[in-house]
Amino acid sequence: MNGVLLPKYGTDESEQPPTIYTVPQEIKGGNEDAYLPFAVKIGPLTRYRNRMGHYDQYDRLQDYKWCCVRRLIGRNHLLQEPERTPVLLDRCLNSLRSLEPRIRASYQNTDNINEQDMLLDGCFILHRLLKYAHIAKREEALEVKASTAKDEEEEDDDWTQVFGRCWVWGFVTYDLLLLENQIPFLVVQSLFHDLRTDPDESSDVLVLGAQRLFRSLRPQPLQSSHIACSSVHHLLHLFYQSVGLPAATPKPDNLRRYRMPPSELSEWMPCATELEEAGVKIRARQGASSFLDVGFDAGFLEIPMLQLYDYSEQLLRNLIAFEQTYPLTPGHVTAYAMLMDCLVASSEDMRLLQLRGVLMNQMNGVRDKDQTGFFSRLCHGVHIAADRNYLGGVIEEVNKYQQARWPRWRAALVRNYFSNPWVATSLAAAVFLLALTIMQTFFAAYSYFKPPH
Repeated sequence: MNGVLLPKYGTDESEQPPTIYTVPQEIKGGNEDAYLPFAVKIGPLTRYRNRMGHYDQYDRLQDYKWCCVRRLIGRNHLLQEPERTPVLLDRCLNSLRSLEPRIRASYQNTDNINEQDMLLDGCFILHRLLKYAHIAKREEALEVKASTAKDEEEEDDDWTQVFGRCWVWGFVTYDLLLLENQIPFLVVQSLFHDLRTDPDESSDVLVLGAQRLFRSLRPQPLQSSHIACSSVHHLLHLFYQSVGLPAATPKPDNLRRYRMPPSELSEWMPCATELEEAGVKIRARQGASSFLDVGFDAGFLEIPMLQLYDYSEQLLRNLIAFEQTYPLTPGHVTAYAMLMDCLVASSEDMRLLQLRGVLMNQMNGVRDKDQTGFFSRLCHGVHIAADRNYLGGVIEEVNKYQQARWPRWRAALVRNYFSNPWVATSLAAAVFLLALTIMQTFFAAYSYFKPPH
């Protein structure tokens, strides 16, 4: 049995799986564009891929990567003369060559590893992270307010890229969170150590810069908790660690559990309107540490508010694709999306969750039917095992509660007689008249059996 299961479901515990994968076709669901960059391509997986047939759409920022190399080398304190430039370049390339086995091992399957491309992509990302780390430090020092902080420094040539594409840097931020558009974070760390101006500066500044760069993205503001730079696989993984996980999240599993076949699928729950009819009340959870922190207490299904933007589907799709391809993740985003897919089965369910403050639609020009299918599109082709579903306990409690008789009777009473003030008033008047009739009957019977003297 072990001879059959081990090669199929697991590897040796000392062997670490790749962290950057090509998104499987069954997950894409025909939406290839959600996994392709708009403005900048990073890494070998998107080297020969493009969006909508425009092969030259990345050329402008591809040339700009050389500007990032020039700026990072020019700021280095070791450069006293221009003739020293090749020395520093050779040092960076030699460092990347020494990391080539680890870089190759980070990808599922690629033969397109090139030191020069890694240098360009790594310097481009390093330049962005250092820039936003500096912005974060200025804001913390109260030199400028966060709401009026300038993203461009003096003599920074980032602004030259906006001509003809005014919002290009916003698209760059989204592109850096695509699963297929990643390079190993150790490349950025290596270039940082070779090009830093302060030998005592810690690589934690890269995490600070990334958190500031992605701060404006949702599903909710990123957590400020410390993330060890050595534990980061790539930028999408860093963002995944930053979005916040429920307080009861266990430590990441090792490969031992994958030696056995996955358990059966989890039990799911009815849609939002059916739950409300069955007596389960849905409300927005206040003070949650993460949008994933769903709970159930005394008949209330509490779900933190989720704000939906135009880029939310692309972002959540890539987070789910990361969970579906990299085995050492808790799979919480997938479980959350499948739960919401169960709750939103119709436009009435979507409106109900919006009225309860659970969902806030900030998407431009999205019609009701597209809103309803938001979570079903996210869950296309994805799976989660029962023993890895952190919401399994919540789902079990909700199903047990909504199947009981008393919550259903109480919900029916409220829905039929107290949903309308006129109906409630008529019911109260009828009860009052019934009480008077009972009292009249009682005193009439009492006076008959015990007449007054």
